[in-house]
Amino acid sequence: MAKKDTYLALLRRGVDETTAMTLADSGLKIGEIKKLDKEQLVQNYGLKSEIARSVLEVLQSGSTSAGKERYLSNVLSGPEKKPMGKIEEQRFKRQQKDILLELQEQRERLKLAKVEQFRSQKVVMNRLGKTIELIVKLENNFDDESKDEQKSKIRDQLETRGLEAARDHELLELEGTPQDIVDFRRKIVPKLCFHACPSCGEDMDPRSSVNMDLGDDFGFICWDCETEFSSDMASVVESRLSSKKDWIKIDPKRKPREKVLRPPRAKTEFKDTIAADLAATGASADTIAAAVEESNLSSGLMSINDWIDQTLAVKGYIQAQEDREDFIIATGAGATKFNKWMKKAGLAFNKQSGRWTRWVDR
Repeated sequence: MAKKDTYLALLRRGVDETTAMTLADSGLKIGEIKKLDKEQLVQNYGLKSEIARSVLEVLQSGSTSAGKERYLSNVLSGPEKKPMGKIEEQRFKRQQKDILLELQEQRERLKLAKVEQFRSQKVVMNRLGKTIELIVKLENNFDDESKDEQKSKIRDQLETRGLEAARDHELLELEGTPQDIVDFRRKIVPKLCFHACPSCGEDMDPRSSVNMDLGDDFGFICWDCETEFSSDMASVVESRLSSKKDWIKIDPKRKPREKVLRPPRAKTEFKDTIAADLAATGASADTIAAAVEESNLSSGLMSINDWIDQTLAVKGYIQAQEDREDFIIATGAGATKFNKWMKKAGLAFNKQSGRWTRWVDR
């Protein structure tokens, strides 16, 4: 019964349940606990220093309605902080300066990593554009060619160029297929850019068919039948501008489409701005630099001599029909220079088998 009375008395004074149960199980009474000091409670009964101090203060003040609040404030409040000396202040300023320099360096590295990633993508994009232009030219020649032999050669070139376009297309992670780009450049672009004469139906290039006599209008002239006309788009725009309807309406209460950024706060510190910028990117400079180094855009291609040595070590020969695709993907070289690189490496060609081998292996 004494344990229960001690337990309930401690709870009424605001002591937590775990501490009250520990003191009640030890057989102490309220009067005995008051006679103890903090060191005895810590060493003999396993209480923490802050909890022992709070228990003694609560018991000495008696049972009050604010005992629990006083107990919690004593436990949760830490020791008073000492004023910072000049040496500690100088040390703190040096640490703050080092952090700012480190953040600035990380921001510069992040900027360089983004620039390198953009440069690699631009190189691949330019290479893909040239390949698409060549594919469009080959397809136009293929449609106009009448000889079966020339069509077979153009078909082989289209196959190899298609492999190159597919490789660059996969590196850039574009949507659709390379053939969609070819169809757009070959079929849709001429319809948008070229005009047909309304009289004779002849297709005209707008760069060489502009009517110079009309300086304030986008007019054209057909040099075959000398018919002057304007493009359909220019006629539609002119008719709408000349009509009395207000095609463009401005609503002053409408919000802008693009997100308007608020100006930064005047009291924002430099390190907070840099930290927020790095957090908004979602990745650190090390992550982006590692991703650029591991990316196939700037690395991962074998040298041509290494590919030749590796292929000869495995098969003993190189054949265009079997190894051309692997040569394009592994080295990144053009398909039309396959035979040139074989000759440059000192390989001999056998016309009967169509294989490239070394002179010592013949």
